[in-house]
Amino acid sequence: MNTWFTAPSSHLYWIVLSCVVFYLLIIATTRLFGLRSFTTFSGFDFLITLAMGALLATTVVGRDVAVVEGFVALLSLFGLQLLVSVARVRWDWVKRLVDNPPTLLMENGQVLRRNLRSVRVTEDELRAKLRSQNVFSYEQVVAVVLERSGEVSVLKRSATENGFLDKEMLKGVVRGS
Repeated sequence: MNTWFTAPSSHLYWIVLSCVVFYLLIIATTRLFGLRSFTTFSGFDFLITLAMGALLATTVVGRDVAVVEGFVALLSLFGLQLLVSVARVRWDWVKRLVDNPPTLLMENGQVLRRNLRSVRVTEDELRAKLRSQNVFSYEQVVAVVLERSGEVSVLKRSATENGFLDKEMLKGVVRGS
């Protein structure tokens, strides 16, 4: 009977050994394929990175997957990512197929609501991102771009000297109980 809090010590030793072996294999394949393998320039890159993490967990903890099987799957993921990244550089149609285009969410202090809707970002989420970038007023914003990686870039003018905070920036923020 399986329990949540105990495991046979032999299984724990195999987990540790699998972790060490798989870790070394990841280092070796990363050196072979390059650090590009773990970047998140696109949504595809992010999915591959997630798949590698899931593969690591399944191989190390799962009793049904041998380290060799996990390594073959890891090599396959690295190979697929290499093929797609080379194809993205070589052919524009692959780039358009795989990558989401960067989308302008704000320009010169104006929220582009149609673009927000098209990428399913709310104004509350936009304001939260602006606050995290120390934006005090929409007038500071030159541009906000939802990048193809899913990151949000905020290009801004410097803050005003008097520290003016536009009330719109705190819209929807709970001020206390």
